[in-house]
Amino acid sequence: DQADGLRRSMAAWKRKGNAIYEYGKQLIDGMIARGYPKDFAERCFEQIKGFSEYGFPESHAASFAILVYVSAWLKHYHPAAFATALVNSQPMGFYQPAQIVRDAQEHGVETRPVDVIHSRWHCTLEDEGAAIRLGMRMVKGLPEADAHQIDSAVRRCGPFASVESLWRASSTSVRALRCLAQADAFRSMGLDRQTALWEIKPLKDTPMPLFEEQSEPDGPAPNRLPCVSAAEQVLHDYGAVGLSLKAHPLSFLRPRLDRLGVIPSVRMRNERAFPSKRKVTVAGLVLCRQRPSTASGVTFITLEDETGIVNLIVWRDVFERYRKPVRLSTILLARGVVERAGEVIHVHAHHLEQFDHHMPSLISMSRDFQ
Repeated sequence: DQADGLRRSMAAWKRKGNAIYEYGKQLIDGMIARGYPKDFAERCFEQIKGFSEYGFPESHAASFAILVYVSAWLKHYHPAAFATALVNSQPMGFYQPAQIVRDAQEHGVETRPVDVIHSRWHCTLEDEGAAIRLGMRMVKGLPEADAHQIDSAVRRCGPFASVESLWRASSTSVRALRCLAQADAFRSMGLDRQTALWEIKPLKDTPMPLFEEQSEPDGPAPNRLPCVSAAEQVLHDYGAVGLSLKAHPLSFLRPRLDRLGVIPSVRMRNERAFPSKRKVTVAGLVLCRQRPSTASGVTFITLEDETGIVNLIVWRDVFERYRKPVRLSTILLARGVVERAGEVIHVHAHHLEQFDHHMPSLISMSRDFQ
């Protein structure tokens, strides 16, 4: 117990400086009682105290350096595998699956949607590791057991011509099929989201007679179902999967944003056009909000639009002035000035505005104050 206490006090002696000295007294007194010279015992304690000043940070830095090197090597030479492993390890770290997938796409990795015929529970690699197939784990509300039942049925009997034939072969729940339909996962069967939901409508999770005739849903035929706009398709994807491979939500707001003078984030990479101290207006989905204990009350917010990301610095007084939009916005508009340090670009925000009312049905989760 004393040894473990000493170890803990070594790791935190700068924050709890008295603790290590208490253990130091016990150590020195004990060594003297066992015949060691006092000056030798004191030198031993000084060495322990000295190690605590650099030893733990140094060992952590060495371990972290190895992790960074290996991660960078994998990301450079095997970007698809790297992104797939990160998504399959969620929840973890700083980024949501949507940002991991987007980064992979920006590095030339093809990403394919969740599909009942081609997807397994986890995300997988296709085309000899060149492409990512999103897994059924991405579908909100889908139990893992149902996903494995569907995967097993596809391997045994697939592909299938209808939702009902898949349902009968897999014995999965109708609720699971509905989750997959909401995620637009029946495209390989020739069924869009609307049509798949239509085919699922008459199915019931109840025992059926052996020779029951296949039932048809009431109402208009599937080819007469109302069309769904591209924006609605993307919003449905975000609601069901947390991302969309079709488009980014901000792309549908761009005409309105242009009228407000909001610039796409990618334009800020042009240092000549957007030098330090230039006033800008930006907007995007809120990816994360961070307020490190060492930042003296400063909050860091990362926004994403259809062209990339922009990082905001929100000082304490600005945060308090715009507390509601800062904390609650899904889409945030910010006015401020550019700060550049090499390739690192921030916007010091002085005005923040909630923009959710322009896309109220958008469901996008941010990582806040981790």
